[in-house]
Amino acid sequence: MKKLKYVLLGALISAVISTCVVVPTLSWLSSRSEEVVNTFEGEEIEIRMDEAPVDGNGRRTDGDRVTENNYTFVAGSVLDKDPTPTVLKGSAASYIFVYLENENPDIFAVNIDASKWLKVAETDGSALYAYYTRVDASESAADIVLDPLFTQVTVSEELTSETLAALKATSEKQFIKTQCFAIQSEAIEKNSAIDQAAEQFGFTGTLTYVDIA
Repeated sequence: MKKLKYVLLGALISAVISTCVVVPTLSWLSSRSEEVVNTFEGEEIEIRMDEAPVDGNGRRTDGDRVTENNYTFVAGSVLDKDPTPTVLKGSAASYIFVYLENENPDIFAVNIDASKWLKVAETDGSALYAYYTRVDASESAADIVLDPLFTQVTVSEELTSETLAALKATSEKQFIKTQCFAIQSEAIEKNSAIDQAAEQFGFTGTLTYVDIA
């Protein structure tokens, strides 16, 4: 299941793009010896990302969670932004990863929750995070909402009209992009899951094999 999410962060209107990627699940094998019958039954993994709605000042408001918010900002603005993965009920136990690409981290800083999202890979302008524990919704009566990757974007107080003009010359809108990735945890070690997530997003350097509960 793939979900697209747009969260704009730019010169006057900004946005972050999020998608969810699910690795095909493993199949389970069961058999009845009398009949010598083998049955293959695959479990599913379904995930989504959304965020709280915000007002014209970039502050969180009440209401249904959304897949897009638009922002205006000035130097020093603190904008509410909480990209949050949800594992839908009935989904197989999985490792969850989120890829973050920030074109201008010196200008748009995000407050990563490092206690829940563990960095496993990093390169210029992008990073990959693993959720601190596996998530099993296979017998859950409700969707399981994970902790948000971050909750705020802070615009640098050093942002000047000249810097803004230079950014706009490159792109009218500046983007922070996030994408989540889930892989079934049954019969796969966490290090292998980290390898697959890194490969999914093109990381080729040294990885950090964090402890995932």
